[in-house]
This record gives sequence, C-alpha cells and structure tokens, in this order.
Amino acid sequence: MRLVQQRLPNQDNNLNKFLRNKISDLETDKRVLVGVFGKTGAGKSSLINAVIGEKNLLPSGSISACTSVMIKVEANMKSPKYEADIEFITKEEWKDELWSLKNFLGDNADKGNDQDEEEDYCDVDEKLSAVYGEEWRNKSHEDLMDNKYFKEIPEFLLAKRKILTCESAKELSAKCAKYTKNDSKDGKERKRWYWPLVKCVTVRVPKNRLLQHVTIVDLPGTGDRNKSRDEMWKLVVGSCSIVWIVTEINRAAAEKETWEILKSASSIMGNGGECQQIHFICTKSDHVEDSDDHSAAGVRALIFKKNMKAKEEVNKEFKKLNKLKKHFSDDCFKVFTVSSKEFLKRKRLEPDETEIPKLQEFLQDLNDCHSETINYVSGAYGILSLIQGARSRIRVR
Repeated sequence: MRLVQQRLPNQDNNLNKFLRNKISDLETDKRVLVGVFGKTGAGKSSLINAVIGEKNLLPSGSISACTSVMIKVEANMKSPKYEADIEFITKEEWKDELWSLKNFLGDNADKGNDQDEEEDYCDVDEKLSAVYGEEWRNKSHEDLMDNKYFKEIPEFLLAKRKILTCESAKELSAKCAKYTKNDSKDGKERKRWYWPLVKCVTVRVPKNRLLQHVTIVDLPGTGDRNKSRDEMWKLVVGSCSIVWIVTEINRAAAEKETWEILKSASSIMGNGGECQQIHFICTKSDHVEDSDDHSAAGVRALIFKKNMKAKEEVNKEFKKLNKLKKHFSDDCFKVFTVSSKEFLKRKRLEPDETEIPKLQEFLQDLNDCHSETINYVSGAYGILSLIQGARSRIRVR
C-alpha cells in the first residue's frame, strides 16, 4: 500500500486526502472499543475483572464511587509486566478549571443554595480537597498553581505521561489508586489524590488473549453526584463498537439512568455511529432474599427463577420503546444475568451458570473477527476499489 500511496496524484483534492488518510490508518491496529456504562455501585469494575480473569486489577467493592477517571483496559503483548499509562490534562487546562472553580465558590458564598447548587459545591470541594487538602480554602487560584503542589507528579508539570510497571495486578492497582480513586478518606493519614488532573488511564494486562484487539473502557458511574463524572459517558458512548450497560439485577427494569444510556447508544447506532451491539448486563445475580428452602438445590433454583424473571422484565421494557427497536436487529440487543462473585468463588453456581463465560466467548469472537491481517486486507481492498471506481468515472467523462 505504500507503493499505492506514492503513486497517488499530488493534486490536493478531497479524494486524494481521504485515500492517504485511509492508507495511513492501515499501519495502526484498529482496536474494538467495548464501553462499560452503568450507575455507581452497579459492579462494572468487578465485572471487567471477572471477564478478563484478573480479579485484583480494577478497584471494586467500596461504598464510595471508586472509579473517578476513564480507564481503558487492553493487552500488553510486548511485555510480561502489568502497565499503567497515565495521561494528564495540561497545566493550562487545570489553571482554567481552578479559575472557574474558585469563581463558582466566590459567587455562591453568601447565597442560600438549592439542592443543585449544594451538589455543585460538594463537587468543587471534593475535587479541590483531593489535590490540595484544606490548603485551597485560603489560597487564590494563582497560588494553587505553585509547582510545590505537584512535586509528586513531575510528569504533569512537563506535559508527559506517567508510566507505572508492576509484576502483579494487585500491585499495579495499589499504585494507580491515587490517580483513579476519589476516596480521600482512605487511611488515617491525609493523602494526595490526583484524579482531578488525570484525563485517562490505560491499563495493559500481559498476554491477555481476550484483549489482543479489544479495549474495554471502564467509565465512572452514571447518576453519580459528581456531575463531571456523570456526564463523561456521554462523550465516550459514540466511539464504542459495543456497549455494555451494567445494572444491579434488582433494579434492572426500573433504573432511569440505565435506560437513558440505552436510548443514547441506540440513537447513535441509528445515525451511523460506531455502535453495533448493546448488551444489557444484570449483575449480582446470585443475591437472593430469605428463602424457606436453604438447601443448595433450593437456593440455585431460586437464583435461576429470579434471573429468568429479570430477563423477561428487561425485554418487556425494551419492547415498549418502539422508536428504539427500529435501530436493532434481534442479534444487536442481548440480556445477560451475571455474578462476578460466583464466577470467582463457585459457592452456589457453576462458572457457566454465571454467564461470565458467555461474555468471554463474545470477546474472543471479537478478537477473531478483527485480526490485524483481516483488517489490513479488507481495508486495502476498499481503498483499491475506491481508486478503481474513480478511474472508471474519469474514463467515462
């Protein structure tokens, strides 16, 4: 294809620009993006850990919203180590944000706040306290840009990425915590948490076959009190080929935020976006209420019954959305009831009964269908067809 690129005319028209860009794109491995969306506490991180076989990779299980930044998970095919590539916002972006945050606090200092204003104030407090502790309260935004506050992260000051390399998933998760978590109350000593300065963290898992050509994107929870985290998913959903909508099984059919994501994703699917499939994933399927039958067989039967009911309710709700259904074929929308806990511990259910293996099989199929060779050949064929078509039209003229 390099020879083809060299033989393209030097004319600066739209077709030649398009062809050059397409040929350039062939040199990079196009990854399939699987976006994982859902309300805070729905079990997104636990789901990802279970599916990729790395139970200690992403933080999970906290009462507060653990994930505060976008985390991309993909394979590290070049090294046996676990890696985290941390991309920061620029100093200029943070300076502008500081100015806005401090102005907001000044404008609202003497006002009787309504609920929305109170939540906005809490968001600002949370963000500034993460980076500065209590020092921000009596400092100007210019003072808060002093380099002393960022001495632990010189990469931020130098506009570089920070790379963490570890031998295990657990070690990497611990090192990443200050860049991805918002729990400033963690531990007895006051710590610095740098998630407000982070744009994205890419976590690479060594030699993981399910992630070879697939990137899983773990988003902060929708419906989160922090509005900046709550809005983040809307910026990402359009670039995802696959959307996993994650919700607790007990609230699957009724949760407003869950169905808002479904509507957005389906709208993008219908308007020529990247989205091709939507999976509605009901988590914590092993949770059962008190039952008179405490035998293993009785509990399993109750779990299966509840899971079947959840699938029926979700499909029933989906059928009510006539405007959305026109964007889907039967294969585009699927419902799963999963238990990450049972997949790992196997106390009540066999692995296959947790439906985690179905998601693993799906990821493997994505990898098989998007190998580098297939992508290159199909892309090259499309480019050559465009060139041939253009030449044919010129001859006709």
